[in-house]
Amino acid sequence: MKINFIGNFQRGYVEEVADETHLVRELKKLGHKVTAVPRDQWKAFVDGRTQNPDWVLPKEADINIICKWPHFNDEKYIDYLRSESNAPVFYWVWDFMDYNIGGFHRTMSEACDLLLTGEGAKIQELKKYGINARYFQFDVCDGNFSRNRANVTEGSKKYKVAFFGSHFKVGDRLEWIKEINKTHKVTIFSWNYKEWLKEGLEAYPAVWGDELTEKINQSKIILGFNVNDHCWGYWSNRVGKVLTRGGFLLQRYVPGMELFLQDGAEYFSSVEEANQKIEYYLTNTTKRSAISSRGSIIGRMRFTSEVKVKQLEILIERYLNHGI
Repeated sequence: MKINFIGNFQRGYVEEVADETHLVRELKKLGHKVTAVPRDQWKAFVDGRTQNPDWVLPKEADINIICKWPHFNDEKYIDYLRSESNAPVFYWVWDFMDYNIGGFHRTMSEACDLLLTGEGAKIQELKKYGINARYFQFDVCDGNFSRNRANVTEGSKKYKVAFFGSHFKVGDRLEWIKEINKTHKVTIFSWNYKEWLKEGLEAYPAVWGDELTEKINQSKIILGFNVNDHCWGYWSNRVGKVLTRGGFLLQRYVPGMELFLQDGAEYFSSVEEANQKIEYYLTNTTKRSAISSRGSIIGRMRFTSEVKVKQLEILIERYLNHGI
């Protein structure tokens, strides 16, 4: 299959290697001819800027995938891609978005042939806007890292409770972590860790790759929070990053997790429940280890870049064969 993949192939604003890099690598491993088009080059080309000789631009293809970026704020970025390649366009989104307010995301969603979204609860709502959407999360982990699970003994685990995530004033994370920290010390690793320091918490710069694997395996319990905790099927991409690396995940529950994460994680829906489960699992090592082992298996079956592109391959084939 010939695929144009438009996205970020460098590092994101938090300095992590972009997911698109891993996805394209795995698609190529499956034998597909993938043209990886840097998003800034595609925008510049469509906007009419003088073309540089080293730009990578879309080719004739069977399918196009363009990833959400706020600077793709006009339907022309999809319309031109469709006409240049003579192929339909999938618009792939990983963030929690508000379709009701309009803006760039609404424009791109209406222009594409198929919207891929992690907001499962909104699929029916999107139909009233004339948006053709499918539930398909953009929640991938670099499989090369996820296989490097370190063998760390219980006695060498340095952090009782850890959180790997941004200081973000949306959802429950900020206030709930501050409350949990009053009972159980939370160690935070974050790209904007200085904001956590201002809240009086212990925080360090974010870690990625093998260093993230090391920190996860040095943590007894890893807290998980989401931008929105009530939309079926939508949760933080750190879920997969923790599970695939063998961490014990104590996650703020979102409807649908019981189907996908199953019993590979523990869940909480209040500060009180989180504190109770932290207390319990800090002293019940055997049960904690059993859950993290199941979570590692479930994570590698669902969240790696290798698994994700195989799912994507099926979705594309069904679309092209009029099954969607």
